[in-house]
Amino acid sequence: MQPAQIDSLTQLIGKQNGRERIETLIHLSEIYRKISVEKSMEADSSAEAYATQQGLDNMKGIILLSMGKTSSISGDYDLALDYMNQAVKALKSTKNYTELARTYINMGLVYKNLADYEASISYFDQALKLAFDHELKDQEAAAAANRATVYFTTGDYQRALESYQKAMSVYEETKDSLRFAKMLMNIGLVYWQWDKNDLALEMQLKAKEVFEQQKDLVELGRVYNNIGKIYYQDIHDTTLALEYYQRSLEMREKMGNQLGMAIVMANIGNIYRDKNQKEKAFENYEKSLAISQFIGYREGVALTSYYMGIAYQKYGQYLESNRMLDTTRKVSQSLGLSTYDELVNEAKINNYKALGDYESLFKEFKLYETRHSEMRTELATLKYELIENQEQIESLTSELNTKNQLIDNQAGLLLMYRLLLLFALLGLIVIGIRHFRKSKS
Repeated sequence: MQPAQIDSLTQLIGKQNGRERIETLIHLSEIYRKISVEKSMEADSSAEAYATQQGLDNMKGIILLSMGKTSSISGDYDLALDYMNQAVKALKSTKNYTELARTYINMGLVYKNLADYEASISYFDQALKLAFDHELKDQEAAAAANRATVYFTTGDYQRALESYQKAMSVYEETKDSLRFAKMLMNIGLVYWQWDKNDLALEMQLKAKEVFEQQKDLVELGRVYNNIGKIYYQDIHDTTLALEYYQRSLEMREKMGNQLGMAIVMANIGNIYRDKNQKEKAFENYEKSLAISQFIGYREGVALTSYYMGIAYQKYGQYLESNRMLDTTRKVSQSLGLSTYDELVNEAKINNYKALGDYESLFKEFKLYETRHSEMRTELATLKYELIENQEQIESLTSELNTKNQLIDNQAGLLLMYRLLLLFALLGLIVIGIRHFRKSKS
């Protein structure tokens, strides 16, 4: 489909003028973005040059957003944000709220990739408000879906699920099968975190069928990687896992998706580590780490460093292992991620034990003890709050029962008063009738 679309759009561009020509160039850039970042940039540059030549200033915001998206795919986040900030100014001046909401969403995604989760949520919130105020259903769903990815990354799976389901209902209503499949894939990952592995795999495979039908390389790269992780971590089938990882890498290399390549190379490194193919394992780890460092993907640096630390430990290189684990600890703490705290702590204790460095082991053990002491304190606080809340609930329940009894008593009295009033009225009516008859006679 894509070569045919590209040929058709390329021929159309030569016959078009004005706004239509720019829109076609941006559409062409969008298609190229899935298969070639370089070609996508060429289409964006052509649109910008034509808009400048024709004085079409009202189209500049849309072009700048497209250029920002392409730069983001290539991993140049600083340039992407520069283009998108320019796009925000241009779109505000033309009051193009649809594209402005899309720009905020894409800025949120860039900040997510930079692990600045606070800024990411802020931009998704701006997009949600704008979409709600101007009744932009698609943008509202997109903002909710992308905000869910931040909740997922930070471990708030319940809120992630709720946001994904909200977006999914919109895509089901609008019959957008591609975006519906994306939500299906993401919800599957939430269930995977909750150890519902069969359901998670089923959702990934269903989503994969849609992405393959629509030849969406971006989402295929993601879903192949997800399926590979499930086969590797839960089904323990390294052969199938490697097959899916390699298919994911192929998709991402075709697109020039640097961040995606870094993630899947780290996962491939783990497969070769488990197969005792040390050279291949570290070849993939080092490529992954180099890409993450180059594009500023700090979360990727933390992840790959941890994998390398565990690999060095397996091969008895304990000093190298500690060096990589220290990198993971430093980066993850700077990002505010607690995911690695216990993992790094345990791995370093084992390394110091193997090295016979008991002084360092005791220092590391103190961190372990402090962490678990904090957890015990936190647990005790939660238990106290639970008991306190239960007492409040019991007190409120008792008060509620008293008030309900009072209401029931008052309702009984009210009914009695109504009956008395009714009897009084009936009595007056009877007296009135008798009086009327007497007066008549």
